[in-house]
Formats: sequence, C-alpha cells, structure tokens
Amino acid sequence: MPLMGSPPGDHTVIDGTRYLYFAGTGYLGLQGHPDVIRAACEAAQRYGISSANSRTAFGNTAAVLEVERRAGALFGGGDAFYFASGYMGPSILLQTLQREFDAVLLDEWSHYCSADAARQTGLPVVAFRHADPDDLHARLTATLEPGQRPLVLTDGVFAARGEIAPLAELWHVLDQYPGAILCVDDAHGLGVLGADGRGTIEHAGLTESLVRGEPADANAPRLFLCGTLSKAVGGYGGILPSSRDFIARVKATAGHYGGATPPPTPVAAATAKALELLQSQPALRTRLRENAMRLKQGLREMGFSTDDTPVPICCLTVGDAANMRRIQQMLMEQGIAIAYMAAYSGLGPEGALRVAVFATHTDEMIRQLLDSLRLLV
Repeated sequence: MPLMGSPPGDHTVIDGTRYLYFAGTGYLGLQGHPDVIRAACEAAQRYGISSANSRTAFGNTAAVLEVERRAGALFGGGDAFYFASGYMGPSILLQTLQREFDAVLLDEWSHYCSADAARQTGLPVVAFRHADPDDLHARLTATLEPGQRPLVLTDGVFAARGEIAPLAELWHVLDQYPGAILCVDDAHGLGVLGADGRGTIEHAGLTESLVRGEPADANAPRLFLCGTLSKAVGGYGGILPSSRDFIARVKATAGHYGGATPPPTPVAAATAKALELLQSQPALRTRLRENAMRLKQGLREMGFSTDDTPVPICCLTVGDAANMRRIQQMLMEQGIAIAYMAAYSGLGPEGALRVAVFATHTDEMIRQLLDSLRLLV
C-alpha cells in the first residue's frame, strides 16, 4: 500500500518520491496551507490532542464549536453538527429522521455510506436508476402505499465519475408526495460547487433556506445535507448543517453520534481555519473551475468523452484493467501520479482511471499531464 510522505497538493511525496499529483480529493489545496497547519499546531500546544470526554460531559472545545459556527454561517446563519467522520453523515441523518419516512429510495450509484445508512433503518430500501428522475418516479409509484412518505438519498457529486446529481429534478418528483424528504451526501460538492461553495444544492438552485428548514411552501419536500470536511475544505470530519431546532434534535436523539467524543481538537482547529479560508478566498474556487475546464477540454481533444461541469474529477476508461494499470505505472515512471480504481460505486468490472485536478495546479502542470497521457493512450 503506497505511503504518503507530505500533504496532498500539486506535488506530493509517495513512497519517498515526489510526484506531480492528480489524485485524491484535496481539490482546493488547503490540506497543506500554512494557516491551516499553524492552527492545528497552536491548538495542540494549548489543548493537547483530545478532550477525552463525550460532548454531553466535558468534551466540547472552542475549536469544535467554531467549526459548527462557521459551517452554519456558510449556509446562511443556521447551525451545524460536527462529527468525527463524513462516512457517518447519512446514518446520523436517517437515525434522527427515523420516524418521519416509510421507505428509502437510493440512487444505485450512491456511496457505500448511504447504502449502509439505508439498510440500518430496517425499512424497505429501493434503488432507482442512477441520476434518473423518471425512474425515481416509477419506483415511488410502484413502492409506496397511499399516504406513505418517501426519503430519497443520493450523493451530490459521485466520487468516481464526477457526475452531479440532478437535485432540482429529484426535488420536483418528490413535490408530489406530502412529507417527502430529500437527503444529499455532498462529500465531493461541498466547497467546490456554487458561487459561495455551498455545494450541489447551490449549483442546483436549491437555496440554503431549504437546508435551514425554511421552505417557502410548508407542503414542499424537506431537504437535508451532510458532507465531509476532509476533501475540498481541507480539514477532517463530517458536517451536517440545518436549522438550530433540527441540530438540537440531532444532538439529542442521534444516540452515540450526538454524545460521542468530538474530533481531536487540533483537527477541529485546522478545520475551522480551512472553513474560514474557503469563505474568504473565492479565487480558489475560480481557479479550480478554470483548471477543471482546461483539463476536460484537453481530454476531449484526445477523444475522451468528458462533461463541461466545474467538478474537478475526470473518469477515464481505456481498455481493460491491465491496460489502465499499465498507463498508471508508466505515468508514475514519468513522475506523475493518477489513481486507478479497481472497484467503486458506479464503475464497471474493469475499473477506471480517475484524474483529479486542484486549484494549485498550474497551466504547465496540466499540459504536462495531458502530453504524457497523449503518448500512452
């Protein structure tokens, strides 16, 4: 298993060798930002590593509360719940909402954490065709008895292929079902999409007031969002923004999630600083989008089919698994690292090459990757 020897960034040390790095999820390059590192060091010196207690006892720290304050502010002034791992987000949501839905409809390519969360409810779980509102409507019609309330669960951005869920269209399908809920795991959209970095809901035109539980129409579907802070944001842990009343419910009713020991204090301090940078430096998102467009245009010129969205992920299938492993290895011999994914939600049996571009990549770095790929495919 490869060993990372530096923060992830445009160049990253792997197994002792420095590579031009187009892998992983550090889209804004904040994991190695000096202000983020400084915040972690100062918190470690002041607070130690962990509060060593649950949040319901003496385990809260100022750094943990600052993450929640900044995440709430990002979504327009509500509140947020900060927890140890983004993987837990869908489980926390569905556990809190358990009595308010009768069946779960799950995009078939959703991340494993969403599938786990759906199964844990003990209710019927029905998969609908990936990113297909018409199939969702058909499954709802076939699954629900009169008066039953559906909960639809989907990724915002699908991690392997970089596709954006059609949230507005899914929302309109649910508008026909009183009491319906749409839950979005926005691990790869948060910090990347939307003018203010609010993610896939902002990209889809679904306003932050919906996330705060303030729909204009009381009969409209409710919207809930969870995300991870370890990717574009540059910190670590999971976040669930919503209204103050709903977050109070989460903390009171989500069992061991609400009362668990919070993330380590230095991690929380670094995450709070990263959220501050995310909000105060919109140029990072602008540069990321420019780089995504530049990379995708270059790949299209090579004959690949790529979308024109601002998502900084490109999924490439080039022959079989052996050929893609060959391409990955030859790129590494040239000092360039990309990922080969043998298996993941949404991929076929041959797997795929996954290329991720960051805000910190220069035009020359992207040209170097494209030039090298052109000779190998």
